[in-house]
Amino acid sequence: MFLKKTPKAKGTYLAITESYYDKEKKATRQKTIMGLGYLEDLKKNYPDPISHFEKVVADMNQEREAKKNSVVYVDLTTALSPGEHSLKNVGYGILKYLYKELQLDIFWRTKTWNLSLSYNIEELFRYMVISRALYPNCTWNEAIEKGLYFEESGSISDEDLDSAFHVIVKLQKDLQKWIYEHSGSILSRDTTSAFLDHTSYNFSIPGSMPSDTQPNARRTDSTLHLDLLTDRNGIPIAYDLSTSGTVLNQSVFNTVKQLKRENPRTRFYNTAPARPEEEPFICNGVQADGYIYGLPVHTANAEFKDWVLKDGYQEMKILNEKHQTIPLLYKERIFEDREKQFVYYHELQARQQRLARESSGKRTGLKLDGYTAIATDNLEADNLSPYRLFSGLRHMEKIFLDSKSQYDSSATFIWTPDKINAHFVIGFVSFTLMRMLQAKLDFQFSMEQIGTSLQRYNCVQIAGNIYQFTYYDVILDACEKALGLELHNKYRSQLQIRRLLRY
Repeated sequence: MFLKKTPKAKGTYLAITESYYDKEKKATRQKTIMGLGYLEDLKKNYPDPISHFEKVVADMNQEREAKKNSVVYVDLTTALSPGEHSLKNVGYGILKYLYKELQLDIFWRTKTWNLSLSYNIEELFRYMVISRALYPNCTWNEAIEKGLYFEESGSISDEDLDSAFHVIVKLQKDLQKWIYEHSGSILSRDTTSAFLDHTSYNFSIPGSMPSDTQPNARRTDSTLHLDLLTDRNGIPIAYDLSTSGTVLNQSVFNTVKQLKRENPRTRFYNTAPARPEEEPFICNGVQADGYIYGLPVHTANAEFKDWVLKDGYQEMKILNEKHQTIPLLYKERIFEDREKQFVYYHELQARQQRLARESSGKRTGLKLDGYTAIATDNLEADNLSPYRLFSGLRHMEKIFLDSKSQYDSSATFIWTPDKINAHFVIGFVSFTLMRMLQAKLDFQFSMEQIGTSLQRYNCVQIAGNIYQFTYYDVILDACEKALGLELHNKYRSQLQIRRLLRY
């Protein structure tokens, strides 16, 4: 391993790098073991970053040689304590890697340096974002308190949590802008097309949104509308919340103006889970260039149902939950020379819908189970992009609803404007990280599959500071290759794991 110094537009970027021989390509290649950051940023913490990290690399090389053949003694009489949870998750480190690549740790340091906080807001925000992706059924800091992660972090009081929500909400516009501007150094952002998705969420809150910030005994139902702007690959760019016609911020509008300045040819599409009302605008009078929406198969007219059930399907390959290659059937047509319609058939979806139908006692519509239909006025749309876009958006909605339901079911939890806004900020960043990881893996895997693999990438202490990893699959292997991380080792020291997790 060696310290690599790469000149970039923002300065010299330091990374611990290793050379290896690629047997397939028969050439020497390099992979990043640990990205460290830009030299100027590192000087804030280290007087001489290059000398410091060259010594770190030397220590790592020395440790690697010493640890190649370690003898471990295990005390077979060691007993478990009540409540002991020995399995520790390390998969979150893959999302933490992208989080660090976006320099979100630097964002929080630079934006909150002048605040007197009794807690580490960057660490808290990072854990909440990662927990939302991996454990959506956990509350704000439940995953931390359960000790699921390899890193140990103390619990946080309700008062500190409320304080953190206020700070997060105050900085959410800057946070959206920061993520978009820094994401371009990690992957290519295709903004030739942008999609604005519209979804609604109901909250029972004291008072009303957004002006009433004081809880009281009166609880009202409030509907919040989420407008999520994504690029051509479905990776989030910005979002807005609105209620009763009042937009709580102008992030989407400002981003749309920015995209139009940067690329006047960018086309903006409205998206919806079902055919929307006639809405020619994206936001604030900005003209929409088109639409894409879901077609309800079970309630469609007879002509459309006949077309869905007729032959003519082609086959593309996708991976199921066991990482086995299975077919996804699809076909398309141009409808009335103005609209391109797609229909997809997924056997797993069909089985799930049939089980749900049987449990509810409904027997009608069985033939149409498993079909998903999408329509767009973009006659040049390919067959995979609409399916990929809608799958990602619907997954995001499920995560938002699953996490929200955990609080709704609590008799003592009270939604406040700050909590609601923070709920969406955390969800936005979490979904962005997962979507970016999906893009880095060339969209070979669904976000559900990626999340499951990261949950299962765990280790257990076997003796002293030596840990054994218990799971590895094709998704983790793809992460290793795409991100340059070393994930395949079965045994690792505590120091090696800490370096993988970059702390």
